[in-house]
Amino acid sequence: MSTPVDRLSLMRLFVHIAEVRSLSGAGRLLGLSQPSTSRQLKQLETTLGVELFQRSTHDLVLTEAGKQFLPTAVEMLAVWDAAVENARAGRDKYRGNIRVAVPVAIGQTILADIAMRFLAEHRAIALDWRLIDEPGDLAAGGYDLWIRAGPIRDESLIVQELRRSHRTIVGQAAEKPVQHPTELNRRPAVQLLTYMALQIPLETDDGRTTTLTLKPALATDNIYVALKGTRSGIGYGILPRWLVQEDLDAGTLVELCPGWYPPAISLYIAYPQSRFRTARVKLFIEYLRRELVGMDSNALFRTATSTDSNRSTPTRRTKASGGSN
Repeated sequence: MSTPVDRLSLMRLFVHIAEVRSLSGAGRLLGLSQPSTSRQLKQLETTLGVELFQRSTHDLVLTEAGKQFLPTAVEMLAVWDAAVENARAGRDKYRGNIRVAVPVAIGQTILADIAMRFLAEHRAIALDWRLIDEPGDLAAGGYDLWIRAGPIRDESLIVQELRRSHRTIVGQAAEKPVQHPTELNRRPAVQLLTYMALQIPLETDDGRTTTLTLKPALATDNIYVALKGTRSGIGYGILPRWLVQEDLDAGTLVELCPGWYPPAISLYIAYPQSRFRTARVKLFIEYLRRELVGMDSNALFRTATSTDSNRSTPTRRTKASGGSN
């Protein structure tokens, strides 16, 4: 360990181990064998004169010394990465790979279309585009970004809201609309488990509220199975408008109680706090945001209500329940 670069490499390994809580997992992210990973961690601990992790059979836990060293290591790596990127700005500012986890449904439709346009405009950037509803530990997967419909449960991530997707209550064309949503309590329903409880609050534009109680004939965590079940008449569904708009236009599905709205599902983008965002990642985030804002809000996404449409959504840490699609 004769140069500052060596020390930075050791710190980067330490940060990855802290993220994924696994020597082998961190080694895979950096292309290191497990013996090499263990040896380099030991080298860093010897240099610092402290033990950074408590090792058990199934997990690695930061020691107090490790907890104190982690934010300093993260900050130093971010400064170094920023300096490297600034130095390369004139040559290859927007070059390299971006690893993205996206929901299965919107990730192969709306977001995929945006991603293809982005790649067409930025030929030096490559996207590693993974369709995963439940990616689990973002850091362990080496993802730069996670796009998700519904709140994200992970306090280690920075989360930004992109757009809101409104849902509607739909059924097969042969089903009869109702005067009041509670009439649907007696009908079979299709429950999308990822973001739908059995009790669904509904509201009208003039402020009336009620609660719809689902009686699931089909429960699934896949949005396309939920759509198929609704189309086949197994039960009514509460689905994103962008997903069912084509069916509504064709008359194969109908809205069962127009004017009553379930809570909207927000589309979020998240990234690890401990990972420096490169210029190419920032470029993709801004491109994605701009493209979503420019979409037809009636057919696909509708922005926040008039009470909050004039204020920007801040970057924040979140502790909320999950959702998908």
